[in-house]
Amino acid sequence: MDGFGDFLTVGDDYSEGGGPAYAIAIHLTFIDPGNDDAMFIYHFKSLRMDTPTDPAGKFAEALNAMIEKLNEPQSMVLETEAVKEFRSLHEKRHFPGLGYVKKLSMQHHIETLAAYFP
Repeated sequence: MDGFGDFLTVGDDYSEGGGPAYAIAIHLTFIDPGNDDAMFIYHFKSLRMDTPTDPAGKFAEALNAMIEKLNEPQSMVLETEAVKEFRSLHEKRHFPGLGYVKKLSMQHHIETLAAYFP
């Protein structure tokens, strides 16, 4: 491989916060060895998406879906430090805020790529 593009962040302008979240989504990168090492992203979304209330509860819904996928015997998601932190948040039933969730998703992506390109 001569190179690749990685579009990890979105947008041109930095913003400390965002608008109200009607849905919470956790994004996790994985590489599929059975598909020519193609990279994909799981999108674990909250079940409720009708109002911007209860972000902590919506995070728990998305996190539960993520943990279910991670615990499958054939999970292709690398067990990174970020995934370990998601597991810890699930165990403690703690919502750290949307910025921290985004940070963990980005950390997982970078750790996955670092493991793929030794």
